[in-house]
Formats: sequence, C-alpha cells, structure tokens
Amino acid sequence: MRTVIERIDTRLEQLGYFIVKNRFKVLVALLLMVAFFLSYLPKTTVDTSTEGFLHQTDPARIAYDKFREQFGRDERMVVAIEAEDIFSFKTLEKLKALHKELQAKVPHLNDMTSLINARNTQGSEHALLVEDLFEHWPQNEADLQKLKQTALANPLYKNVLLSEDAKFSVIVMESNTYSSLGEQNTDEFGGFEDTADNKPQKFLTDQENSEMVQAVQKIVQKYHSEDFKLYFSGSPTVSAFLKSTMMQDMKKFNILIIVTIIIFLSLLFRRVSGVLLPLLTVILGVLLTLSLMAMMGVPIKVVTQIVPSLLLAVGVGASVHMLAIFYKHLDQHENKADAIAHTLAHSGLAVIMTSLTTAAGIASFALSEVAPVADFGLFASLGVLFILAFSLILLPVLLAIFPIKVKSVDKSQLHHDFMDKFLHKTAQFSYEHATKITIISLAFMMTMAFYATSIIYSHNTLTWFPEDHPIRVATQTIDQKMRGSISLEVIVDTHKENGLYDYALLQDLEHFIAYTLSLKNDRYFIGKAMSITDVMKEIHKALNANDPQFYTIAKDKKLLAQEILLFENSGSDDLEDFVDSAFSKARITIKMPWLDAFEYHDVLEKLKNYTDTHFVNGTSVVITGMIPLLSNTMSAAIESSGSSYMIAFGVITLMMIFLLGSIRLGLISMIPNLFPIFVVLGMMVIFDFSLDMFTMLIGAIVIGMAVDDTVHFMHNFRRSHIASHDTKLSIDQTLRSSGRAMMVTSIVLSVGFYIYMFASLNNI
Repeated sequence: MRTVIERIDTRLEQLGYFIVKNRFKVLVALLLMVAFFLSYLPKTTVDTSTEGFLHQTDPARIAYDKFREQFGRDERMVVAIEAEDIFSFKTLEKLKALHKELQAKVPHLNDMTSLINARNTQGSEHALLVEDLFEHWPQNEADLQKLKQTALANPLYKNVLLSEDAKFSVIVMESNTYSSLGEQNTDEFGGFEDTADNKPQKFLTDQENSEMVQAVQKIVQKYHSEDFKLYFSGSPTVSAFLKSTMMQDMKKFNILIIVTIIIFLSLLFRRVSGVLLPLLTVILGVLLTLSLMAMMGVPIKVVTQIVPSLLLAVGVGASVHMLAIFYKHLDQHENKADAIAHTLAHSGLAVIMTSLTTAAGIASFALSEVAPVADFGLFASLGVLFILAFSLILLPVLLAIFPIKVKSVDKSQLHHDFMDKFLHKTAQFSYEHATKITIISLAFMMTMAFYATSIIYSHNTLTWFPEDHPIRVATQTIDQKMRGSISLEVIVDTHKENGLYDYALLQDLEHFIAYTLSLKNDRYFIGKAMSITDVMKEIHKALNANDPQFYTIAKDKKLLAQEILLFENSGSDDLEDFVDSAFSKARITIKMPWLDAFEYHDVLEKLKNYTDTHFVNGTSVVITGMIPLLSNTMSAAIESSGSSYMIAFGVITLMMIFLLGSIRLGLISMIPNLFPIFVVLGMMVIFDFSLDMFTMLIGAIVIGMAVDDTVHFMHNFRRSHIASHDTKLSIDQTLRSSGRAMMVTSIVLSVGFYIYMFASLNNI
C-alpha cells in the first residue's frame, strides 16, 4: 500500500511540472470548458412546490398527478376577510370590489369563489334555480338580513366561505391546472371534456404560481384596513413566500461567506494571491455546479438552496492546504516550479482524499426518495469534485502564470508564533494524557449517543417562518376561524359508468364523511368534508319546496338522475369539482389545519383502515392531495437518511483504510469522526431541536468534512512516522505543519455555517 501511495505522490509531482510547462494551454482549455457550462446558467429555475419534494416516479406523486389531471389543482390561495359584521353594506361593497379586482387582475386564475358568487340553489314551483347568492344586490336592510340568514343556514357555506359568527369570510382562488407556456388546449371544460390530443401538458409552473401570489398580494395590500382586515394564505402562497425568502437568503449567505473567506485568508497568508486565487477557485466551482443543474433541467429547491454557500465554505479548504505548503516551499527555496510540484506531491493526495470523503458524505443522499435531498446529494458532491479539479489544475496554473512575491523569512524563527506554540502544547497534552482523553471522550460520546436515540422528527414548513411573519399569522388565523386551510383528497372509483347513482354507495360516502368529521385529538381536527352527496342533498331539498327536512339523498335511482340533470341544465358547472364526466368517480375534499407532516400520519392511517374495510364490491379508494404528499415526503426522508449515514460511513472508512494502508488504523481514525455526529444529535435532544428535512443532512455532511482534518493529520503523521519512528515527535510535527491549515479551514467552515444563523427561515 505504501508503494501505491508513493507512486501517486510521484504522479502528482509530475502533474505539477506538466502544468507549469503547459500553463497557457491548460488555462485556455479550462476557460473554454467554463464558458460552455456558464452558458446554461441563465436557465436556472426555482421550484418550492409540495409535489417537487417527490420524484416523478414516486407512487404518491403519480396518484397526485392523476388527481390534478382529472379534478384540477387542489392547492388554493385564500384571502380571508375579518370584519365586525360581514353582512353590513360597507363590508359587502368592499368585498364586492375586492372580488372583481382579483378576478380581473390575477393571472393564471381558473376559478374564484366568495360570498359574492357563492352557489345558491333554490326551488320554485316548476324549476330549479341555481344562481349566485348576491345575484340580486340587496336594496335595504331587510333584504340584507334575509341574505344573511340564507347564508348562515346553508351547510355548504359553513367553514368554507363563512364562519359561524359571520365575522370572517374567505375568497378562494384556484389556479389553472396547466401552464400557459407552450402549446395547450384552449378549451376549458375541466373533467367533462377529453382533450383532442394526448400530448402531455406541463402543470402550472412555480414561476406562474409566484406571479399569481404577487398579483394577489398587491391587491390585498390595497384593500386592507383596520375595519376590513385581510389575511392572505394557502399552500401556493406559502410556497411563493418560501421561494422569495430563499432567493434573498441565498444572496445574503453567499456575500457573507465570501467576506468571511476573504478575512480569514488575508489573516492567514497576508498576500493578495492567497485571497484571490482560492476565492476564484471555489466561485468557479459553485457556478459550474449551478450551471450543471440548469443544463439538466433541475431547479433550485428548498434543500438545494444551501448548495452555493455550502460549497463556498467547504471548497476553500483544499486551496488553503495547498497554498500553505506552496508559500512555505517558495519562501524557503525561491523556485516556483519546484514549489508547485512539491505542493502537489506533498498534499495532493490528502486534498484528493479529503474532497472525495466530503463528496462521499454528501453523495450518500443522492439515492434519497425525497427529490430535493437527492438533488442536494448529487449536485453538492459534484460541486466538491469541481472545486477539487480546479484546486489541482487551475490553482497551479494561476500560480505559475501570475507573479508571486517571495518573502524573506528567518528560518530559525519559522512558525514560532502564538498558533505554533498553541499547537505544540496541544500535541504534548494529547500525547501525555492519551488514555484519559480517550476514556472521557468515549464516555461522553456514548452518553450523547444514548440521548440521540430520543431524537424527534418534524417537518412543518409554516414554522420555518418567524412567528410574526404575515404568512404564518394568516394561516394560523384561517385555521382557527375557518377550521382548516389545506386539504387532503379522497377519490372513490366505482370503475363503471354512472356507478355513483348507487344509493348504497352514496350512503357509504355519507358514513365515511361522518367518520372523518369525528376524527380529532389534542393535535388535530377535521374542519370540513365535502363530496357529491352535499350537492345531491342541496338539490333534493330545493326541489321539495326548500324544506330542510328534505336535505337528504333521493333514494330512487331514476329520481336522483333526473335531479342531477336538472342541476346540470341550470347552467352550473360545479359538479365537475366532485365527479368525473362518466359519473364513476367521486371526490371527497377534507379540510384540515396546517400541521407538522408527522401529525398527519394518524389521520391517514385511520382513513385508510376505514376505506379498506368499508368500501368493497369492486370500489377502489385513493387518498391523495397536499397532506399525503407531505406525509410521504417525510416518511421517505427518514427512511433514506439512516441508509445515507451508513453508506457515507462505509465508503469513507474504506477510503481511510486505503490512505493509511492499514485496516486497524483506518477503523481507529473513524472514531473521532463519529464523535461530533453523536454529540450534535444528543445536544439537539437536550435543547429540544427536531430532526427535519435540513437537520437530517448534518450527519452525512459532518462525516464527510470531519474526516478532512483526520485525513490531513493521518497523511502527514504517517509520512513523519516513517521517517522518525517517534510517535510523540510525529504528532508534534504534524500539528505544527498541517495543524495550522486544519485550524483555519475548520474556523472558516464553522463561521460559514454560523452565517446560516442570520437566515430568515428558522429551519436554515
């Protein structure tokens, strides 16, 4: 093994001389490659949608896409109105103006419902009248009070459009299902019309969603007042706010980390080249990574937003280690070509191994079932390798081309500064108290590992925002006043045309809704459940002199079909929200409050158990929508995170065994790298932090990066020990040489991650 490593060192030394000799040719080749990749950078996109968390081949994603194709988008924007009395002329006039302006100015809008155009089904002597609640604007207080009583008596309005105390109402906006970009069918017939061609259409894009939200937000700000308070929420709104906050934070992080790197590099090297060259190396690596994502059509998502700042912090370490050796050799021997070749021979392998271990730790997430986590694992690890390539090739090229001033040094006083004295004392202390340090460290690690077993899992996008953030306040207010702000969808498929005209099946739907509404505990409740049966009961009541006693489903199949036909002929297209064109599928929409994704597991499990046992005779049931997507996302994340940790640990251990040429030393060297993982997880439990989509990444990242210092230490320790056969001396020499760069890069990394403390989102 030693011979293999020596051969690698020799090859790297030869690479150094080759680069110096062909520096301009190599530079031109690199610039052409960089230019090719950067041409794709303007095509970078952002996606914060809920469905974006899952791969397109995921069964839950497939079911959700089928649902959207049939019934449209289930994620809706909600503008809530709070007033002393919604049914006052002043409030209603303002609501009417708001409704009209939203309808006229919001792009990509498919449908909008408020009290102004809410369906009001009434029966006359010879006809079924289906018109808007405010079809005829009230002329006096008596008319207004009559409309108020009608609205409060309508069970379809309760907790959907109007609160029970009539002080809170909402405008619900549904976007187009498909994007307006490219070719698409211009006829809007929803579920009752098959498209003429079978070309796949692109669902509404994240950018179009943002355009809608921005338009609504602008109008809401215009109408908001103390006596007409407006709250703007809904999952599309949360996604849009998340996206805008992410983009702002990305710029802020990148600037802060670059400033941090400049400061530390200036203090360490006190040379312009020592600042500019490493910075150029890592920035190019970041840009190539983002360009590759754009080239492959992969948008920046909630998790991958940290990739640029992560690469800036992580990538600078390779340049620091190489420049530390280069400047030292150049100052002592005053030969640039030899210094470059010596640097690659001395630290090239260690830099390669540290980059590979970091990449391996991050790449362990590339197989995650959660799409943005998999993207993070793939592209962040590729970014590390890009920076490695630039560190080994571009950095030596630039050192060879640009003039580097040689500093005269007093070799007898070399590195006899504060840091050198500190590292010397650290080496002595470590050697003299090795047994005590090992015992105490292992005991502490085992204690933290015990705490780590109690880690709590969580995923709640809403709590990522500060408590006083408008979107968080709005969502929580709507949840409280209107009994829920997001929904899960249940599709009951009879697999036969007109299968929904079966009275027994309709009773099963009613029983299922009653069961659903009974589900509640101290964490969740069901605010509302709606289906085709609500429309059927509404029609039957209207056709029986509007008598509330007839708010039931017609038992006779022929009568039921006639009532539905009358409703369709009235001009209303509301049926398409609840059934398909063949009347074989029924949609049940269940409203719930915005909760932690893990708190939905109990509801989903109970609903599935009920449908499995109560819907038989060829009827199938699919549970989909926002809530199952969130639940499946986090379940997949947790299942994949454990395997990611094991993959990272296994791959990195094999690399350490190769580098050290010993199985025993390789395994021993991994112990200090497990220490920070258990300590961090244990501290998270002690201080009540949960493991979410972001914090679960810590383990694999830490394994990959903590090993970097171990690699540099063990690589140089092995070299020194072969020469001296003195363990104490080798430890001292290693810390006083590589230890300096190890300390600086670790401080830069620590500060780089600490910068995330200034994020607008709590999870970052």
